[in-house]
Amino acid sequence: MALIPKNMDEVTTAWITSCLGQGKLKSIELEPMAEGVGMMSSISIIHLDWENPTDLPTSLVVKIQAENDTNRGVAQQFNLYLKEVSYYRDLAPQTTARSPKTYASNIDEDQNFFLLMEDVSDYRMGSQVTGATFDECQLCIDFLCKLHTSFWDQLDAVDWLPHMSNSENARNMVIGCEVGWNQVLEYFSDFVPDSINARRQDYIDKIPSLQERLDQHPRTLIHGDFRMDNMLFGQNPGHDPLLVVDFQGPLKGNGIHDIAYLLSHSAQIEVRRQHERSLISQYVDALQAAGITNYTLEKAWEDYRIGVLYCWTVAVVIAGTLDPSNDRGYAWMSKMVERNGIAIDDLDCLSLL
Repeated sequence: MALIPKNMDEVTTAWITSCLGQGKLKSIELEPMAEGVGMMSSISIIHLDWENPTDLPTSLVVKIQAENDTNRGVAQQFNLYLKEVSYYRDLAPQTTARSPKTYASNIDEDQNFFLLMEDVSDYRMGSQVTGATFDECQLCIDFLCKLHTSFWDQLDAVDWLPHMSNSENARNMVIGCEVGWNQVLEYFSDFVPDSINARRQDYIDKIPSLQERLDQHPRTLIHGDFRMDNMLFGQNPGHDPLLVVDFQGPLKGNGIHDIAYLLSHSAQIEVRRQHERSLISQYVDALQAAGITNYTLEKAWEDYRIGVLYCWTVAVVIAGTLDPSNDRGYAWMSKMVERNGIAIDDLDCLSLL
């Protein structure tokens, strides 16, 4: 296996050649991806200049551990790097839900890692700041149907994939929410509804029960960070309608969590208000068309409200433990907190505690 670069300076022509095992490079040029988008990792596009004509790509994307100490520590605490490398290695080949092709990967015992992937920068990246339109939400639901049906009740033997509840990941979410709440109030207090803040300790105490309610049969693969900045929308001939990246947070549990995450964190507020029922109906109809008849629309709506409430835990862990100091990161985190709080109030989710 190729050595793991500790930083982007160690991504060299020799290293690329060792990863691909073929071709001869004259030079490479690294183009860092936008700050504040991939906050848990460092990501660069690599432009490749080959000595001879070749069928090999002229550009790739490399993803390694975050340079920011705070964000890297959170990623290591939640085993995000191990889960992402494992997803691309073990599970991506089993689904038609498209993610970028992986050419090489590795991870060590200290959770230093790399992924060398297909360059899909000619796709249009979604914006969590702008928020998802109805059409974008429909494409996202189509993707989730492919992902979830591929693994419906088929993950018992996947040992590296944690459960939504009663796992180290679940316990870390409780701890992260409790620890992170004060930072959320410090940076994002304008977006935290009084109704939620008034139930702070009650909410934290009930997180394990919310996790258990989202970890019932039938279980499937949850993406875990299904937000707009991880969506790549096709815009050229030959493109897939949607590619999804960043599989650092996958879980075993109820797939409705991904839908609640999308609609309460990323969808434009009026889009969610007008279309959330039809989008959940779209999801259930697609499951039934795939032969999955043990998940009704009534149950999906009930679980969706629980999911929206639990997504507040995710919002607090993200906005309360990561470094919000760059403008792009602060912008999308503030939108996430604002939208989730409004959705909880709109759907009377606090009555579910």
